[in-house]
Amino acid sequence: MVLVMLISGCEQKTNKTENSGSKVLRGTFQSNIKGMVEIHTADAYIRPISKGFGFFVDKEIVVTNLDFIQGAYRAKIAAPGTTQYYEVEGYTNYNLHLNLVLLKVKRRNNNFLKIVDAPQNTDTLYTLLRPKRDLFVSRSTVLNHQTIDSSSYFSLRSELEHGKPAFYSDHGLAGIIQQQTDSDSTSSRVLESKWIAGLIQQQHKPKPLISLSTKSAKVYITHKKVSGFRINTNMGSFAIRLFDETPKYRDNFIKLVSDNFYDSLLVHRIIKDFLIQTGGADTRHAGRDDVVGWQGPGYSIPMNVVPGLFHRRGAISASKLPSERNPRNFSDGSQFFVVCGRIFTDKELSDLEKEKNMKFTPQQRNFYTTIGGAPYLDGDYTVFGEVISGMEVVDKIAGLKVYNVDQPEIDVRIRNIEILKK
Repeated sequence: MVLVMLISGCEQKTNKTENSGSKVLRGTFQSNIKGMVEIHTADAYIRPISKGFGFFVDKEIVVTNLDFIQGAYRAKIAAPGTTQYYEVEGYTNYNLHLNLVLLKVKRRNNNFLKIVDAPQNTDTLYTLLRPKRDLFVSRSTVLNHQTIDSSSYFSLRSELEHGKPAFYSDHGLAGIIQQQTDSDSTSSRVLESKWIAGLIQQQHKPKPLISLSTKSAKVYITHKKVSGFRINTNMGSFAIRLFDETPKYRDNFIKLVSDNFYDSLLVHRIIKDFLIQTGGADTRHAGRDDVVGWQGPGYSIPMNVVPGLFHRRGAISASKLPSERNPRNFSDGSQFFVVCGRIFTDKELSDLEKEKNMKFTPQQRNFYTTIGGAPYLDGDYTVFGEVISGMEVVDKIAGLKVYNVDQPEIDVRIRNIEILKK
């Protein structure tokens, strides 16, 4: 399919009265733009993630596409072409199948867009844009109308901006523009507004945006069919297995690997005789001098220190942010490190016991004095797996020269992670 942006379908706002003939209009360009918003998302440290669109469907409720909001910690809205922002309090309903979410915002807008019935014949839809003060109209021909699994869409000839409202020729709300992917091409379609109405009728109290990150309709492989994972990097491969004693970490890792989250991420931190670390979402397109390692998938996981699982050489452990940025002491949702470690003496272990007010078991002492590890991490991080082969590759990566803050001088990237099935 050849996608064409209808530049000729854009027309500047004028002061002339719209020629409607005998048709009863259900709005105007000017009234419809008042219901639209730009949405800016950010992570937990107020660093921008992306900008998208949505529109008011009630006085304090904005609708947008769910996949745009997922992964965001916070969001704010602004009228198109303006910089006066209002915070999003949370979401009040969502639907995975329809790819919709309703947002409660700290702004009251009486010019919200109302759900209307579709006219009998629809051959053209339009949306609006206001880069500054000027108002433009972008139109697209409707290719067809289709009903798919309890939803209905207008397929468009041209690609319009996702998240924006689409309008009929009489200015009534047709629905929300969404992206459609077919094989190697993308196009736009409009989910009919009547499906938004169903969400509006079943809202709840606002919940944090970050909780949307884990919502998915995808069915993932059960851990009972997984024997391990092969992590393939540009410096070689190593295999790991995960522990059933930490099920949240195990299942989360299966989900991330199944979604190809780790593909192309950097091993961004290495310390010889200590560890290698990866899983930072901000490393995928990072430049050499970028400060990385502060972004995960948008959520964290409660700590789960299990007796008997400790930081022996080859252990897989979950990373976490420093205490000043992590008051709940949760683990990052995706970042992990592999322990290379070193061998410790009995005296060093005894000194650590006094310093940390803890007691190493005979098993821990045996491992740390013969095989090695990082005993000073025990009790402070969640161990959820171990290397089962390829430890020499981990050591090779850990031995690279570093610059900046423990970043390797050459890029070490995860090409992909394979699920090893039983």
